[in-house]
Amino acid sequence: MAPGPGSAATLADAVSLVDAQLDAAPAPAAASALEAPRSARFVQFTIDETSYAVSEAFITELDRVPAITLVPHTPSWLRGVTSLRGDVLSVVDLRVLLGLDPTSAHTGRMLVVRLLDEEFSVGLLVDGVDRIVTIEAGTVHPPAAPLEGPLAPFLTGMCVAGEQLVTIFDLERLLRSADIRQFDDVKEEPSCEAR
Repeated sequence: MAPGPGSAATLADAVSLVDAQLDAAPAPAAASALEAPRSARFVQFTIDETSYAVSEAFITELDRVPAITLVPHTPSWLRGVTSLRGDVLSVVDLRVLLGLDPTSAHTGRMLVVRLLDEEFSVGLLVDGVDRIVTIEAGTVHPPAAPLEGPLAPFLTGMCVAGEQLVTIFDLERLLRSADIRQFDDVKEEPSCEAR
């Protein structure tokens, strides 16, 4: 049965009425939830008695400092490579990157970190891993003074976690940096085959 001539007007009237009600109604609760500070979990670690925090999403595991094979002609902060369940993993010493003495193999820890959108992992050596903390987005503030040093481009802000001042470390920016990625495999051109 086909709708009568008045049906289209009734539907249009109903749509207009709903639009008017939506315009007059207060914003839905979901919109205010978007404005509320969101929290995220971070792994808190130390280097030379300074606390840093990195997003837990980038950490695949935590381990003792493994046996490391030195690689010649590399920067001193690249301690070498190690085998992790059959995969070769580059090992970066954040202490050396900061200009400090190398991380102790006996007391240091290795964070195995990865990018979320590609198969790229690296081991980061730190003095110690303290805990996992939840940090509210609204509590992270830029530092009072400009940061200097080799890690400065990778630090996004500071906050208080518990009763300790913590610097937020942007692992994604570090892992995508030219320094870290300089050792990526170079794509070889297809070779010409003999005909």
